[in-house]
Amino acid sequence: MSFDFQSFSWIELIGLVASCMLIATFWMKTLVSLRAMAITTSAVFVIYGYFAEVTSLIILHSALFLLNSIRVWQHFLASKRFRTSGKDVAELKALIPFMNRKLLASGTVLFLKGDRATKIFYLSQGSIDIPEVGKTLNAGTLFGEVGLFTPDQKRTASAVCAETCEIFVIHYRDIVRQCLKDPAFGLFLTGLIAGRMAENQEPWVLKSETSKIDSF
Repeated sequence: MSFDFQSFSWIELIGLVASCMLIATFWMKTLVSLRAMAITTSAVFVIYGYFAEVTSLIILHSALFLLNSIRVWQHFLASKRFRTSGKDVAELKALIPFMNRKLLASGTVLFLKGDRATKIFYLSQGSIDIPEVGKTLNAGTLFGEVGLFTPDQKRTASAVCAETCEIFVIHYRDIVRQCLKDPAFGLFLTGLIAGRMAENQEPWVLKSETSKIDSF
């Protein structure tokens, strides 16, 4: 059975191109490139469906075109938000849409020293006592992030509500899921945690330098 190239119309050629693009979609290595290829592929399939008068194909790929376009736009907005964020409380609030809100009474124990670290907390209202170091955390503080990324994932201190607190919580599995879904979120969170660790280290460095000066 031989293939008749003369009977192969330009409409069928568009369909063939669209099919090849669909196959190429599965070779994309990043989410953004996959979505971009999917949008282009759907556009070509819509053109093919129009000229081939296949209504179901037009409806299907019009819907896919719209859905993928929305996802790309959402990714663009999220990336822009995380790229332009600074290192202040306003930036910490960018995490809230990904977190669960909890209202906790005074005396509630969030975690104890030695517990497995599985969550990051953002204190929106109230105060938290860290008894092992005699420190109190005030509203606008992100905490619990360091233990989450240590090799043993153990809490190095306890956290207890000193008063009624409004807290936002995100679980480690949700962080991983969001990082896989949106790499910009992962970069934002990495920078945020690195900044927090640097802030926590500054008092120790200053104390160390003071000790050196006093010894002379």
